[in-house]
Amino acid sequence: MSYVRTIPYEEATGELKEVYDNMLESRGFIPNVQAVSSIRPRIMQTLADHIGSVMRSESGLTPAEREMIATVVSAVNKCQY
Repeated sequence: MSYVRTIPYEEATGELKEVYDNMLESRGFIPNVQAVSSIRPRIMQTLADHIGSVMRSESGLTPAEREMIATVVSAVNKCQY
C-alpha cells in the first residue's frame, strides 16, 4: 500500500493552518481525502472549494441524494474511506 505524507493539524502553520481552521469551522473536521494534500495548501483549498461547490451549490438534488451518489461512486471505485 502506498503512503502519502500529511501534516497533522497540530504541526500546521501559515497557509495550511488557515485552510485547516476553515475546514474545522465549516465542517467540524478535516476530511482525510483533503488532508492528503496538506503539503500543498493551495491545492488543498482548491479541492475543498470544488467539493463544496459540488455538494452544496444550487441543484435539483437534495444533500442526502448527493451524499448517496458520492457513497455509491466511492463503493464502485473501491475507496476505503
